[in-house]
Amino acid sequence: MQATLAELHRETDRVIRPVIHDGQKLILTDQGEACAEIIPIAKMDRKAALAALRAIGPVVLPARK
Repeated sequence: MQATLAELHRETDRVIRPVIHDGQKLILTDQGEACAEIIPIAKMDRKAALAALRAIGPVVLPARK
């Protein structure tokens, strides 16, 4: 999705909603030039993260100070 800075200023809810609810990337433009990108934060899949850690093998943590 693409929007101008003026559109973002006037219609923030309409412009940002697809990023928040649909996971779309938003490119902001200023005078026709891309100037910023707003992307949704990826949600962590805890089961996948744990499986990846287990695949690495034993993890040795340094002693606490």
